[in-house]
Amino acid sequence: MCIVNLRGRVWCKFLLFYHCSAPPELFSGGVLLSPSPFPTISYQYKKGEPEMNRQSVSKVKWPSTLGPISLGIALTLAALLALLALPALTRADGPDKAKIVVQIDDNDAIVRDIGFTAPISGLKALEMTGLKVITYDAGWGIAVCSIDGVGCPADNCFSCDPDGKYWGYNYWDSSLNDWQGYLVGATSSSLNDGAIDGWRWGAWGANPMLPAPPITSASTALTWLRGQQQLDGGYGSAGAAVESMLSIGANRYLAANWRPNGTLSGPSLGSYVFGHSAAYVSGGGPAASGKLAVAIAASGNLWPAGVMKPMGYYSPTTGAYGSEGSAPHAWAMLGTAALSQPVPITAVNYLKGMMQSNGAWEWSPGWGTDTNSTALAIQALVAAGEPITSSAIISAVTYLQAAQNSDGGFPYDPNSAWGTASDTNSTAYVIQALQAIKQDSLSGSANLGSLVLTDTKPISFLLSMQLPDGSFEWQSGGGSNLAATQQAIPALLGKAFPLKIREVADSPAVYLPVVIKQ
Repeated sequence: MCIVNLRGRVWCKFLLFYHCSAPPELFSGGVLLSPSPFPTISYQYKKGEPEMNRQSVSKVKWPSTLGPISLGIALTLAALLALLALPALTRADGPDKAKIVVQIDDNDAIVRDIGFTAPISGLKALEMTGLKVITYDAGWGIAVCSIDGVGCPADNCFSCDPDGKYWGYNYWDSSLNDWQGYLVGATSSSLNDGAIDGWRWGAWGANPMLPAPPITSASTALTWLRGQQQLDGGYGSAGAAVESMLSIGANRYLAANWRPNGTLSGPSLGSYVFGHSAAYVSGGGPAASGKLAVAIAASGNLWPAGVMKPMGYYSPTTGAYGSEGSAPHAWAMLGTAALSQPVPITAVNYLKGMMQSNGAWEWSPGWGTDTNSTALAIQALVAAGEPITSSAIISAVTYLQAAQNSDGGFPYDPNSAWGTASDTNSTAYVIQALQAIKQDSLSGSANLGSLVLTDTKPISFLLSMQLPDGSFEWQSGGGSNLAATQQAIPALLGKAFPLKIREVADSPAVYLPVVIKQ
C-alpha cells in the first residue's frame, strides 16, 4: 500500500519508518539531569487520537526554587531512579541473540545487542534495545516515526522532514555482505538467532547504510570493555576512565548507567570520572580538559564543580590554549566545540601556524610530527569550521597519504627509528580524521583533489586487529590492549571528535557519590 504526502512524494507501506522526539528527561530547577534510565517505551499513536492522550509518559520536573539541599536530594533521587533499571549491553534474557544497528546519518551509527526467544518481529526487537521508539498506527500498519530522538513526531510521522527523510528498515545479508531492504514492515518481519537488523534515517536514494562488520565489531569490543570495569566504576586511572567515556559515548551509552558486569548498584563510570575530574584536569592541563569536555558532552551529565573548562586555558593574546603544544591545543579546541562554545578564530590560526613544513603536527615542540597529532588537528579544525578544502587540511591529508602502510594501517611516526609498523590507535585516529572530512575510510579513498590513499582499506586493518574475545591489540602479537580497544570503538562506529555537541550545565556543588549496599 502506498500514500502520497503533501509534497507529492509517494511512500509505500513497508517504507514508513520514521522518528522524532527527545527522550524523557529528569529536570531540577530547569537543569537537565539525565536522559531517562528506564527501559524502552514505545509510543504507539492511532490516527485521530487527541494529542493530549498520546503522551503516555510525561516529563518529571522539580520546582525551580529548589535550594542547594533540595537540589542535592533531587540529584540523589535521580541517581536512585537510575539504579532501578540499568541498561545492560544485552537488553533482555533469552537463548537467541541479535544486533540492532541504528544509523543517524552517513557517518553516525549505534548498535544494541538484544537477547530473546525466537522468532520475534523487527519492531519488537527495536523496542528491546533500550532506545526510545515512537510509532504511529496508520490504520493499515504501524510506522516507526522516531528512534532515540531522531525523526518525526507521531502526529506528523510521514512528512515533517524537509528533505523527505524517513526510517528505512533493512537486514544484513552475510552471504551478499550487504544490507538488503525488507519487503514487509517491521511488525511482519521475523528475526532469529544471529540476526542483524538495520534502521537508517535518510531520504530515498541517500547513501546506503554503513557496512555491518565494523559496527558489530564495536559491539563486541564494548562487551569486552564492560568486563574490564573495576568495582569502583573506573578502569584503573582517571585517564583510562575518560577514554572509556569516549568509547561508550560514541555508542550513545550514558556513563551514569555504565557499571561493572553483574552489578545493579554502586559506583558507575560517570561517578568515577566525576569524582576524579579535578585531579585529572589539574594534572593534564588543556588536553585533559578538552578530552573531558568531549567525553561529558557525549556520555556525561553536568560539568564538575571547580574543574577548569577548555576556554579557561585560552589566551586571547596568543590564541593558544596553554603552552603544551599542538595536540593539547587541538584537544582543547575539540572540547570547546563539544560544549557548544565558539572556537576563537585566533585559536584556529594558532593551530594552523603550528603545522610543520611536511604538512603534519607534532604533539609538543621538538617531539617530531606524527599521525596522531595530525589526525587530532584535522578534527579540531573541522569542528571549528575550517573548510575541508583548505590548504591546511589538504596538506595534512597529503602527509597521511604518505604515512599509510601497505597493510592499510598507519604508524605513529612513519619516520621513527623505533619502528614504523601499523598500530590500532594510530589507524583509528586517522580513520576519525577521514570521517571528519567526510571521506570514505571504508574504501580507503580521500577524494580531495587528486589525493587517493592506497586501495587497502584502513578499516580492514583495524578489524584484523580484533581478538576473538572482542578486545584489540595495539600491534599484532601484543595481546589485548585496553587503550587500543577504547580508541578503536569510535572509529568503528563512524564517529569523529567531537562525538556530540551540546551545552553542559555546571554542577551546583562538589559531587559526593552515593553507594547503596544490598
